[in-house]
Amino acid sequence: MRLVHALGAAVAATALVGSVAKATVTMSLVGVPVSSTAANVINGGTGASVRTYQLKVTQTAGEKWDVGSMKVTLASGGNYNSYFYANTSANNGGGPSVHSDTTGENKSYLAPGQTNQNASFYDTYVSTPAFQLSPTAGTAASHLNVVGTSDFPNTGTASNTAVVPQTTGNLAGSNQTLDIVWGDQAGTQAGTATDGTASYIVAQFTIVGNSGGFIRGYSGGSNAANTAQFFASNASVAVPTGTMYIPILGDTNNDAVVNFTDFVNVKNNFNGTSGGDTNNDGVVDFADFVNVKNNFNNSVPVPASGQALGSLVPEPGSLAFLAMAGFAALARRRKTA
Repeated sequence: MRLVHALGAAVAATALVGSVAKATVTMSLVGVPVSSTAANVINGGTGASVRTYQLKVTQTAGEKWDVGSMKVTLASGGNYNSYFYANTSANNGGGPSVHSDTTGENKSYLAPGQTNQNASFYDTYVSTPAFQLSPTAGTAASHLNVVGTSDFPNTGTASNTAVVPQTTGNLAGSNQTLDIVWGDQAGTQAGTATDGTASYIVAQFTIVGNSGGFIRGYSGGSNAANTAQFFASNASVAVPTGTMYIPILGDTNNDAVVNFTDFVNVKNNFNGTSGGDTNNDGVVDFADFVNVKNNFNNSVPVPASGQALGSLVPEPGSLAFLAMAGFAALARRRKTA
């Protein structure tokens, strides 16, 4: 049984948030160091910055992540020259491409013998708990289900074809958007190994270049099925509900602009491991000064709130009903799996 499109019960959440269980699935964005060997392969030897961020889920006891909906577009134009990296066969040691141009799946993540030197590790992709817990091609293919584009924040605009980075698009001006609804087809894969305080990866973004952008989205669990759990902000400026920020290169305090404050942060934390690490390499050094200098005054506009979710009336045939049906189907699947 495939997932119904518009999985998140966004409209239902506004009415039922007070009546459902308190179990939660919480998303966070974590920077991952990129080895110089892999960066040189990924950027084609151009010297462009390569940064990786992982979208991780932490769930409370008794809850299991089932679905996610998100859209992110990198800032473009002006001083920006960036794209989301999609691993190609040429960048995988001559082996087959591990990136799916249809679903955004990466079948090689955490595969036996793979190291961070391998460019395929840094692919931009979506995943499920099963893929990380049992990293085999069969497991990944049988549990990941992608059903289309996000319907948040502007509901009613989703399509049945997700927008994911393409292996032919690793060029400036291409691969700048990831727009997707994806889920765990089995609905039961986040077992005791990830239940409680542990976390696991459900998406990864690798950016080549100096840009950044805002992720708009929400998740759903298998128990609190009618509650859309919106992404929590990691920005230091006010952003709409369900918004996370992928920093532009040189932004040390997540305020969506590179300015004198960022120079000060690098200076005050020089030779440290945080507070001014602009490229996620684990150390604050001269490269971070250069990143701030080269991107000084670059900024990303904070997104507008979009259509208010609570303003929609869930009439028969609407996305709201599809959303609730999608969660109900997942809940039934979890119980019968």
